[in-house]
Amino acid sequence: MSMKDRLVDQAKKLASSSTVVRVVSNDRVMRLATGVMDAKNRLRAARERAAEAWDILLNGHALPNIDPALDDEAGVHGAAPARAAAPRAAANGGALSTVEEATTDRAAARPRTNGAAANGAGTYVAAAAEQQLATQMAARTSLSRIGGRDVFEKAFKFMTADNARAMGVYPFFRPLDFNNGPEAQLEGRSVIMLGSNNYLGLTTHPKVREAARSAIDKYGTSMTGSRLVNGSMRLHNELEEKLAAYHGKEAGLVFTTGYQVNIATISALLSNKRSVAIIDKDDHASIYDGVRLAQAAGARMVRYKHSDPAALDSALSELADTEGALVITDGVFSAQGEIANLPGIVEVVKKHKARLLVDDAHALGVIGPGGRGTAAHFGLSKDVDLIGGTFSKSLASIGGWLVGERKVLDYIQHFAYSFLFAASAAPPCVAAAMAALEVMQEEPWRQEKLRENFTYMRTELQRLGFELGKTETAVIPIYIRDDLKTVMMWKSLLDDYAVYVNPFITPGVPPKQQVLRTSYMATHERKHLDHALEAFEKVGKKFGVI
Repeated sequence: MSMKDRLVDQAKKLASSSTVVRVVSNDRVMRLATGVMDAKNRLRAARERAAEAWDILLNGHALPNIDPALDDEAGVHGAAPARAAAPRAAANGGALSTVEEATTDRAAARPRTNGAAANGAGTYVAAAAEQQLATQMAARTSLSRIGGRDVFEKAFKFMTADNARAMGVYPFFRPLDFNNGPEAQLEGRSVIMLGSNNYLGLTTHPKVREAARSAIDKYGTSMTGSRLVNGSMRLHNELEEKLAAYHGKEAGLVFTTGYQVNIATISALLSNKRSVAIIDKDDHASIYDGVRLAQAAGARMVRYKHSDPAALDSALSELADTEGALVITDGVFSAQGEIANLPGIVEVVKKHKARLLVDDAHALGVIGPGGRGTAAHFGLSKDVDLIGGTFSKSLASIGGWLVGERKVLDYIQHFAYSFLFAASAAPPCVAAAMAALEVMQEEPWRQEKLRENFTYMRTELQRLGFELGKTETAVIPIYIRDDLKTVMMWKSLLDDYAVYVNPFITPGVPPKQQVLRTSYMATHERKHLDHALEAFEKVGKKFGVI
């Protein structure tokens, strides 16, 4: 008998002796015996923890926290060599001098002029104010790295919004007085709405409104509980069945928000160190947040070059045999309006026996037969494992949906904390979404009119000389590629021509990807579109974009 075996045997005898039993409780005795017998495993685990702690001490935290706007190409398969990582905050909580120097350099590199363009049309911002706001916008990217004794420190150093408000160019969180679809009222003034995702114009449809009212009469305003307990109602189940049938899938699941769909699904399915999320680098923020939750459980994230099946193939080829991958892509990319290369993605996913999740938030109601989205658009509905989206666009409500195999969705609803512990979608929201789904199928002219409208705008904007990227849908980005010019064009369109668009600036988008994001509805009339085109032409020339 070895020394170890003799020690274990003696420990067992000691632990079971009448003397020991009288001195300690049975529970403590069992813990002692188990501890002695499991000493080798505990020593191995302690060594692993020590090695992990040492690695974090030397190299930083093991879980990557990539922000697609700040680290646009970092670690992307198929991309050019990555830029050097952004410097971390100094130990005292202040931004490193290298960040400040880079900020100053960027501000200095931008041409400063009191003229908006070569045609001399007016002054759009004073040089000093432009430099100040440009510096603040660039510095904003370093704020998240500030750490110290006071976690509020970064909040008090955030001055970008205050400066923009003082200059009268703050474009965000502007409350509407009312909104009837193609037109809205802002601060008592009627504007043409080119910033909404109300693609089919169903938010004011009589059937949708009546469904919401009837649901309130029957169920009240809220179920005041999660789906797990008292928060489920027959409306949820009915809509789930209709969504599944609509997409040709076995089952459906209704969520409280579209953002929650990705957070819940990804974190539930990628729950250990053998799980890998393979994502398009331009995927929506909700996908990134879902992956971050999965990383906390040990999963890995790999990003591939935007809509590039070859880069996806490379990423999947590097996985270990013991790793399982979930490939995740937007169906229609929310900032670009571009449709994913789903045929190429499906081919690669099948080759590597991975699974595929498509976020169809901006595709439902817009592309595909009957508005069924990206997979149906390419005839690949049976080849996509999971399709998800939101009620807050074509379905004219608030909430989220997921369709796929029944067992997979059943697993998600039992293991996704962000689903289990969130209050369920409210009755009027579910009823409105279900009515909108019915109207989509009853009134196919809406999808046809939507296509007519966005095709007209894309053609005319290109004719004027604007850069639109690869948009094929109701989202049409107008590339400006400069923060200040983007904000000032937004302001001129709104103030001078009553045209409401959305400015996308850093760090919400990567550097040099700033756009005026426009989106269109089936209910826009030609008079709305022509007025907007006239405004775009005048403002584009004023600021030297065309």
